[in-house]
Amino acid sequence: MVIAELHRGETPHQVVIEVVRRLERGQVLILPTDTVYGLHVQAQDAAAVERIRTIKLIKEHRPFNVIYSTVTDVNRWVKLPDGGNRLQVINTWPGAVTWVLPAKPIVPKHLLGDDQTLGIRIPSHPLVRTICTALDDLIVSTSANRHGNKPAIRKEELDPYLLEEVDGVVYEIEPLSGGPSEVKRWTPAGPQIIRPRLQEVTPETARVNILVVCSSNQCRSPMAASLLAQKLKEKAEGKFILRSAGTIAKTGQRPTLLSQEVMKDYGIDLSSHRSRPVTLELMEWADVVLAMTTDQLGDLHAMFPDFTEKVYLFTTFPEPDVEGLYGIEDPRGMNKEFYQQTVRDIMFHVDRILPKLLETV
Repeated sequence: MVIAELHRGETPHQVVIEVVRRLERGQVLILPTDTVYGLHVQAQDAAAVERIRTIKLIKEHRPFNVIYSTVTDVNRWVKLPDGGNRLQVINTWPGAVTWVLPAKPIVPKHLLGDDQTLGIRIPSHPLVRTICTALDDLIVSTSANRHGNKPAIRKEELDPYLLEEVDGVVYEIEPLSGGPSEVKRWTPAGPQIIRPRLQEVTPETARVNILVVCSSNQCRSPMAASLLAQKLKEKAEGKFILRSAGTIAKTGQRPTLLSQEVMKDYGIDLSSHRSRPVTLELMEWADVVLAMTTDQLGDLHAMFPDFTEKVYLFTTFPEPDVEGLYGIEDPRGMNKEFYQQTVRDIMFHVDRILPKLLETV
């Protein structure tokens, strides 16, 4: 049964109430999320959770991840890291990052991993967050596909078998962003990436879109994008698209003269590059966004909060930890030697990043 078909961002009161009532009755529903279409049940309902396992044709017993509405009292369910480390977790929410954390005693046993942990995230999708708020409970959320099949980002991609097995579905008119959430575990040594999101979102036939961001888009980001594109072309031609932009860039300005000069030593001509600001369209286009400094990283988080899950610091990608770091310093106004050192610093990280990106294709 189709409950509703909505545009992104719509949260009609009557739809939210209808979905909550159905979840409370133990129904299994297909709902859009900020990643892919998912199967959803009230997490406290062990029978409904087991029904999802049957629908997905999962034979082994393993816990499903859950979603919740707000960071404010997420510690009702899980134990967050202490002190400043806590920010490394909560700053990724809302977004497509699931954290595996020690569970509180209130969490039902059928949701727990063998080590008494819970995989939990706070999505950025307005509808499912509003539903979570209205339900005031955890919701199991797992991709709406049979185990091993590709998740659906359009209603036409949903398996007819699943549609027959569930109790209701809410469609979203626009395609979803794609790719299940990134999964991380907090350890005493810091975050451990269990499942990078980029690997899930990039099939062998697709290309990876990478956006490199600095401030004015006249030196660091075009240099880094060009150097990374050059290396990736050598290893995987046609698999990556590189673009650059600036958080405070004006449209149409030329690269600095020294950036053009030093890049010639690497066989790269920047003379045709023209600056552009970061836009919503560019953020939607990108699979991964690399900020040259932590200042720009913070600016991107503030400007585009719905895309925080794919924004990284260039000098730490793919790890999220940026504590005590800054990034690649701005060479504008400095001499040629400073520019040359900047390019060497960029090249160091291009070589470091390269194998990590190649793994995705």
